[in-house]
Amino acid sequence: MSTIDTTIAKVRHEFLLAFEETQVSGEFLRQFLAQAENATPNLLDSYAADEMLAEIDPAQFKWDVAYYSRQKRCAKQNFSKERLEHLITVREYFRQEGYKGFVPPSVSSGASGVSERSQAKRFDGTPSSYQPSSNLKKFVDEGDLLTVQTALRLELNNNRLSRQDLRNASAWTKGQVSGLFEPYAEKAFAREIDPDQSQWLLAYYDNQTVYLKTNFSEKRFLHLVEVREHLRQLGVEGFAPIAAPSTPSLQPDPRQRAAKATADQAPSTPSPESRTARPELNPIFKIALLFGGALAAVVICLSLVK
Repeated sequence: MSTIDTTIAKVRHEFLLAFEETQVSGEFLRQFLAQAENATPNLLDSYAADEMLAEIDPAQFKWDVAYYSRQKRCAKQNFSKERLEHLITVREYFRQEGYKGFVPPSVSSGASGVSERSQAKRFDGTPSSYQPSSNLKKFVDEGDLLTVQTALRLELNNNRLSRQDLRNASAWTKGQVSGLFEPYAEKAFAREIDPDQSQWLLAYYDNQTVYLKTNFSEKRFLHLVEVREHLRQLGVEGFAPIAAPSTPSLQPDPRQRAAKATADQAPSTPSPESRTARPELNPIFKIALLFGGALAAVVICLSLVK
C-alpha cells in the first residue's frame, strides 16, 4: 500500500470516529464530507451492495442501533458518499429522538481544569501547567515525524492559542520528537525571512507558511508565531483571539464566517506555491481544527495527501 493509500485509509478511519463525537452536528458532517471530497478526489468509493455489504434501507421504522452499527461497519469497506450521507441521516434521526449516546451532553457545571503539578518548568523549558492540544499530543504519541510537523504547523490556525501557547507547543514538541526541526535554509520554495515588520502582511504570512512546509525549521516556525501576533495586534480579520466556549458547537456563527472568509481570500499577488497550498484554510476545516477531535485529525491527514 502506498503512502497516499495509507493516509486516505487513516482519513476514512478518523472520519467515521467523528460520528461518535456528539457535539458534531449532522449538517457539519455533511459540509465537512463535501470539502474533504473536493480536497481528495480519491477519498470516496462508488456505492456498492452485495451479500457482504448491506443495502441502504430508507424505511425509517427499521432504523435501530443495530442497523446503524451494521451500516457503519459496511462504510469501512464501502466508503461511499451515499452510505456516509445515509449514516448521517440515521444519526440525526437518533439525535432528534433522544437516543442515548447520540445526544450532546448538557453543559458541565464545572470547567475541566489542568491537573495540578509541580510549578517547576519541564526539561524542555515549558511551564508544568502547559498542556498540548489533544491533536498535537495524539500525533506526537503516534510518532510519525511528517504528521507531527503538520500537526504543529496547524496549531498556528487555532485562534484560541496565544503567542506563548505556540512557543510552548514548539518547545514541548521539540522535546518529545527527535529531529523535529531542520536547520534553517533558503531555497526556491523557502525564501528568506524579512525582519521588516512593515512587510508582515497577510500575503507574507501565507507565503511563509508555504516555506515552512519546505523548510521546517524552528526559526521559521517561531518567525511565523511573531508575524501571526503582529497581524493579531493590527486587527487583521481571521487572526483575532477566540475564547474557548463553555459548550462546544461546531456551527460557525456569522462573525466566524466573516473572519474566516477574509482569511481565505488569496493575496493580491500570490506566489504559485501559495495558490495551491493549505486545504486547512477552508472555513469548515478551520472550525474542525478549533474544536479538535477526529475531524481535526482528518484535516491533518488530508494536508499530507499530495
